[in-house]
Amino acid sequence: MVEKVNQAQSDFSAYYSSFSELTEQQRKNFEIKYEHSLRVAQLCQSIAEELGWEEDSQNIAYITGLFHDIGRFKQLVEFGSFNDTQSVDHAQYSVEVLQEKGFLNSFSEEQQAGILDAILYHNKRELPGSLAGNALDYAKLLRDADKLDILKVITDYYGNPKAEPNHTLTWDLPRGSVVSPAVAKQIIAGKLVDKELVESELDIKIMQLSWVFDLNFKPSFKILMGKRFPEKIYATLSKNDTVIQIYRTVKVYSENKVVG
Repeated sequence: MVEKVNQAQSDFSAYYSSFSELTEQQRKNFEIKYEHSLRVAQLCQSIAEELGWEEDSQNIAYITGLFHDIGRFKQLVEFGSFNDTQSVDHAQYSVEVLQEKGFLNSFSEEQQAGILDAILYHNKRELPGSLAGNALDYAKLLRDADKLDILKVITDYYGNPKAEPNHTLTWDLPRGSVVSPAVAKQIIAGKLVDKELVESELDIKIMQLSWVFDLNFKPSFKILMGKRFPEKIYATLSKNDTVIQIYRTVKVYSENKVVG
């Protein structure tokens, strides 16, 4: 399995490097996704190890993280955007790239199916009821690791007053002064906020806080709270009764998951 992991790393780096004629902005965006993929892969393996998964399962978890966004490179070149609604489903693109390039050919059919299913569903609102066994575990783990790394990136951004505006993170929406009622209702009810309800940068931050309700594993909550991601987002918000109630809901839920 170690040889397969090494080959996957080599394939990923070679595929990334194969896009040579890029603008400076495209290269910067490529690097962001490349580094994100490496961090998610490491998170997948670390969480799997803490969960006590056997070594082969840890390695497969690593590979799902490594390859989960490989379709992003082709997406950016072909459509000039990482916005799935304006281009293609990047998870589906990632699956297609892996199949076209044969990067998983050395794995068993069962292992390939688990990796591809985890990648295909990592960006969906919910996992299908048809997923079960190892495939379900890999999918849950990848979703956790992906969210945790995005939270790292966005809290670094929010905490840097000198950061250049990044419309990929803010969706080019107005700042907003109050949380949209529908957004507030969902998160206070302990639900994941629908993207379709987001109307402002403020709503985006509330949606990001709601991701705690979609985390699956105790080690993920330990990372979430250890890195103080909810607290860091909350620190950037103007305080009112609704915002305070939202943060309290998120904080209590997350703390209970850490000790539970």
